[in-house]
Amino acid sequence: MRPTMVLPRLSAALVAAGLAAAALSGCSSNANTGVSVSKTDLEKDISTRLEKAGQKPQTVTCKDDLQGEVGKSTRCEVVMSSTNAFEPVVTVTKVDGTTVSYDMTPAMSKSQLEKGVADLLPKVSGATVDSVSCDGGLDGKQGNQTHCDVTAGGTTTKRTVVVTKVEGLMMYFNVLPVLEKAQVEGSLLDQLAAQLGRRPDSADCTGDLEGKVDNTVTCTVVAGQETQDFKITVTKVDGDRIDFNYAPAT
Repeated sequence: MRPTMVLPRLSAALVAAGLAAAALSGCSSNANTGVSVSKTDLEKDISTRLEKAGQKPQTVTCKDDLQGEVGKSTRCEVVMSSTNAFEPVVTVTKVDGTTVSYDMTPAMSKSQLEKGVADLLPKVSGATVDSVSCDGGLDGKQGNQTHCDVTAGGTTTKRTVVVTKVEGLMMYFNVLPVLEKAQVEGSLLDQLAAQLGRRPDSADCTGDLEGKVDNTVTCTVVAGQETQDFKITVTKVDGDRIDFNYAPAT
């Protein structure tokens, strides 16, 4: 059987200049900490490089100095506009004397992601968003994901935010619909009631069903003295529609 659930699906790109790497020489050093890049110098360097790339930031704020040791990292908040901010991770790749080379990868903090989702939803669906609460931020690595609760019109629904592509400091992500556990259970009971002519007593699923093709959950259905496990599988996500089928689990 193939029921359908309807929920919003969103897509977005975090736009920034495509900085792949940078090097800063003449950094301060001492016997205790070795070579390091001060956060002031790092802020200035990032701002200059973005401006040269045609993307002048409003502000750049780094949390800490960047220690001159391969693998060490810090984060810097870059505000491009009121609706575009991100938090690149700056990681040391090489130290040669007083020259510290580092890579930058895109990321969004928890508050930046919440604002991004809240700004995006009305543009693509017309819905008025009351609030967004995400589990955490999102690092720019393909496949990384987190969950956000979106409240619109007094109704709160869960969404999965997943990184789909990374190009320099440009991070693309989708905001996917999620059928919460209770929704899957209710839909399955409705479908079985229509098929069998009577509604089973209960359904208990293993968790939420994310709107990604081939995602599955298992649900245990009780009808009187009989118990049957069903496998629920997402078959298609098309705009605001989630198609899934169910079949007895083997």
